Amino acid sequence: MKREKYAVFTIDVEDFADTECVAKSGQRVRRHMLDGLDIYIRLLEQYQIRATMFAVCRTALREQERVQRYVDRGHRLALHGLEHVPPCGMDDEHFRRATLAGKQQLEAAFHTQVSGYRAPCFGLDEEKLDIVRQLGFRYDSSRMDFPAARHVKHLDMTSYRELRPGIYRKGEFYEFSLSCQRLFGQNYPISGGGYVRLSNWSFVLPLLRSYLREQDYYVFYLHPFELSRQHQPELAGLKLYDQYYLHRGLLTYRRKVEAIISLLRTLGYRFVTFDELAERMENKSERK
Repeated sequence: MKREKYAVFTIDVEDFADTECVAKSGQRVRRHMLDGLDIYIRLLEQYQIRATMFAVCRTALREQERVQRYVDRGHRLALHGLEHVPPCGMDDEHFRRATLAGKQQLEAAFHTQVSGYRAPCFGLDEEKLDIVRQLGFRYDSSRMDFPAARHVKHLDMTSYRELRPGIYRKGEFYEFSLSCQRLFGQNYPISGGGYVRLSNWSFVLPLLRSYLREQDYYVFYLHPFELSRQHQPELAGLKLYDQYYLHRGLLTYRRKVEAIISLLRTLGYRFVTFDELAERMENKSERK
């Protein structure tokens, strides 16, 4: 019997000022560009897809009415940090306290269980992943097997059981990796974000098709500014690459997202949240 194929659509709910190159510029940015969250949710709802929203606690609390509206409509809330600070820059105890505070504050404000975590900039190592597990989260989605990315740490999963390519379990805790496809012996991220937005579609599409036909698990993510219709604030002194990162591909990204959804539907993928996927992985028939 063929196994079910699963696709999870996520968004990192963060301010434009949290974007790494913007934050490093030290410039005051008042425009949050969170209309991109609204556009993304409306797009997914056209296809009856529920999102997993990894929210920076500070942002979610400030935008409580907006986020609550989406939680009430069945989209799932998860944690993207108390503040948008990569964990690789914290000591373990600071990370433990901040992550627990973020989890507790979101649960108190939105009256929902926050069972998932994603590290800002995917900057999580094995010690901090174990802290996430100890704090009562059910899953993490910070693993990206692409060492060339800044802040991304190699997560050694040898103490976990691989249930499917990219899905790992330790006890009752799951690691849901970001999707990458092999290219010339190396991994290339195809999960969204800047990797899909910046790349030529004629390059990305064949990688996506190959991956989705070979595998049965896919994760997509993006940031609100990538779909925002607001004009970006003018930022002085940015490096050329940072300017390229902030502007390239914005006008065509929505069409790319819709094309990915269409491809997934054609190939028979079921759209789920990470919470639903964890439940389904409890069924032994869904594993290797």
